[in-house]
Amino acid sequence: MPRVLLVDDEPELLRGLRLALRKEPFDVVTATSAREGLDVLERDAIDVVVSDERMPEMPGSEFLTIARERYPDVERIILTGQASMEATITAINQARVFRFLTKPCPTPELVEVITEALRAREERQAAAALLPEAGSPEAIALFEEALAACWLAFQPIAGNKPTWSLFAFEALLRSEHPALPGPLALIESATALGRYFDLDRAVRKRVADLIPSAPPDTLIFVNLLPQSLGDPELVGPDNPLHPFADRIVFEITERASLDEIDDVEGTIARLRELGYRIAIDDLGAGYAGLTSFATLQPDVVKLDMELVRDIHDSPTRSKLVGSMVGLCRELGVLCLAEGIETDQELEHLLFLGMDLLQGYRIAKPEPPFTTIASGMGRGEAPDPEA
Repeated sequence: MPRVLLVDDEPELLRGLRLALRKEPFDVVTATSAREGLDVLERDAIDVVVSDERMPEMPGSEFLTIARERYPDVERIILTGQASMEATITAINQARVFRFLTKPCPTPELVEVITEALRAREERQAAAALLPEAGSPEAIALFEEALAACWLAFQPIAGNKPTWSLFAFEALLRSEHPALPGPLALIESATALGRYFDLDRAVRKRVADLIPSAPPDTLIFVNLLPQSLGDPELVGPDNPLHPFADRIVFEITERASLDEIDDVEGTIARLRELGYRIAIDDLGAGYAGLTSFATLQPDVVKLDMELVRDIHDSPTRSKLVGSMVGLCRELGVLCLAEGIETDQELEHLLFLGMDLLQGYRIAKPEPPFTTIASGMGRGEAPDPEA
């Protein structure tokens, strides 16, 4: 039976949660401090850990970061009533939490998220079991097959307020290879094989082939692995995107630290000279927090969907996002909220003054430019009541 570790410095709360979860199909163990939680992780086989953020000797975000480093197969969930910007960024970037939950958290919601985390862990382990040994000829062949078969979906982004017409599309990698399903599996395989240049080059080539069929005057967001800032083709004459540079926003993802890349600022400056724009993904995930602003000097900042999820019910997230919108406005940077799924989230983000909107509530990813979201492109606002 799966085992779930609950960590909180309030013993009465832990007893109540354990009692509430007693009939669920998983064992529950508890710890009243981060250090006790680490002892449990060392001693027992744990599948999911749920930690409070505000604990006296060590915050939950720091505890879950250590847990991720030592026990990467354990899914991590954080509970928070109030959290600082620094703690939130640590939880997203370093602890890579599966989900944020707001205290007090109703038992059904906690059960649902734990169940989802267990399912995600099982699916990840099942996919890993199908893969051959990293670096083997079989692994290389699988990567080549998946790379050849991958394709791009495009998700509309609303902007141009107050009309909220179509502003851009984000190119989203898709893989349906049975051994490397989904973009994350393909990215992880490319990283393990040292083939991230090949993956990014394939994406850039596909985008370049499709841009002529895109609606005129729309931008295209293209995800870029940070390692590929070291790819000579990126700024060299063979980059197929150069003819469309004024329509491309390179979205720097969180897969590696900028500290590991040579001459990042020089590469970014060269990209700007060529006409490209730069976006930071997931609130600077993978970088040294907000210092990525200084290094990348972005045109767009994308807020992680975990900050967006149920933002209307979370004063903490609302204040964090409002502060980020204000900071972006002062710096002349556009602020984009991704992962918007509900009317309530959309309405609250509009109230906070968001510049750009993305998510299923706005429009779902689609095959290349086959449809436009209802209202977008015709000057109609994404009305929450629609």
